[in-house]
Amino acid sequence: MVKFSEIALQNPWWKYGREFVEYDRHLAGAKPVFFKRKRIAVEPGNIYILRGPRQVGKTTYLKDIIEELIRNGVSERNILYLSADFFTSRREFRNALTYFIDSNRDASSVYLFLDEITYIEDWNLELKYLSDSGILKNGVVVATGSSAVRLKERSELLPGRGIEGNEFFIKPISFREFLLQSIDYITSHLEQDELIKGLRRLKEVAEETSIELSHKSQQIWKSVERVLPFKSELSYLFRIYLITGGFPGVINHYLVNRYLSSGKGIEPFVSEIFIRDVLGDMAKLQKQEVIARRLLGAILERYGSRYSFTKISKDIERNHITVIDYLEYLEEAFICFVLYSYDFNKKRPKWKGDKKVYFFDPFIFHAVKSYIRGEHVWDVITNTTEDEELQGKLVENLVISHLLMYKEIPFLKIGKTFLWFYYDRNGKEIDGIFKENDGYSGIEVKYRHQIQESWKCKEIFNKCFVLSRDETEIRDNLLLIPVDVFLLLLKVSDRNV
Repeated sequence: MVKFSEIALQNPWWKYGREFVEYDRHLAGAKPVFFKRKRIAVEPGNIYILRGPRQVGKTTYLKDIIEELIRNGVSERNILYLSADFFTSRREFRNALTYFIDSNRDASSVYLFLDEITYIEDWNLELKYLSDSGILKNGVVVATGSSAVRLKERSELLPGRGIEGNEFFIKPISFREFLLQSIDYITSHLEQDELIKGLRRLKEVAEETSIELSHKSQQIWKSVERVLPFKSELSYLFRIYLITGGFPGVINHYLVNRYLSSGKGIEPFVSEIFIRDVLGDMAKLQKQEVIARRLLGAILERYGSRYSFTKISKDIERNHITVIDYLEYLEEAFICFVLYSYDFNKKRPKWKGDKKVYFFDPFIFHAVKSYIRGEHVWDVITNTTEDEELQGKLVENLVISHLLMYKEIPFLKIGKTFLWFYYDRNGKEIDGIFKENDGYSGIEVKYRHQIQESWKCKEIFNKCFVLSRDETEIRDNLLLIPVDVFLLLLKVSDRNV
């Protein structure tokens, strides 16, 4: 039986009201940057599900919504927050829910925030219980989970209970959002007046400038031209982003080390926390660490290259069914994702052809490599950023992951339905094939100091993007754009918060 005092500890607003933010470890404290995310427009009668990786800020997001609700006049006692990993059984969890429901039968509005709900066995039955109890008539439920396999599978067992159309991703912050939200802090710790003014002006321009990939080449180029004068400032920020990726905690750790303390880089405990959380989730799903470790090691060895599941199964001495099973787990846990090749003749992906496997974020790459190789995470980052070829693969990875976030909608538009790569019999590859409404765009990433190839957009594409380090050009339907400019201009989909 869960005691009231234990539930109250998770809901400090019952005691302190809006002032709870002064004591909450997720909201209080001097974070260099408090990254704000898009708000979900919650409506009574609905259940909302947020899926995302560990350490991405899901709990902070929920607490921020709670603070806003209280600020807008919602009674503190009509808001319940429960972290599912606090409970030892489903029965305890049900008792806590029942207590809140019984206490708010006559409330005009109630809000339930259920964090890391996948820790509860058969958690979908608890959401069914909430729906059938009638609490949703005037209530809203928001549930999060890092064990996305369980979250996805179990949510599919709740038809007609207000989940349809209410599933969202909460992924690492995009480069655009990193830039827009971190510039104020960074400029407050710089001494170079010219760089400070350039960064501040870049933020102003970026806030009102973006692109849609379906737009005509000339329309896209106009947006590119607005940003190009700030290329040096963009490069400064892009180097930071290649180190930290989009995890708010990692970004803030690095910013403190870089601008406030005598420490440098990223300390080992930051990546260790992430890896430990991933391994903990893996154990709960009865996945073997030794298999995952071998698979991740094989992915690192072939990073940026294409290969078949059969090939990688031989490398790790496991059958291809096991490889597929573990890759699906890693994909649903937002560690890495599989990019399939495309067959233009059949107008569909080559499910049996070669694949590429990428990581969802630069920091995940750094943390995994540190874990697999037994190296200090800062040494991994330093070696990566100093190796032009490896850095180029990391940037290619970054572009593909941003293209996913640009268009994906769970579960209607997953990456396999609009984003692939291409290779022909001669070994010629195209890094990205992006499906538009009326055709395709080709994306090539060439993050080098100098591009020697002469590019021509193939007839099968509406337009081609060649993403460079510094070079620019527009020629008919081919656009040569610096990759940091391109990523700055690319927003994420409405279902990425």
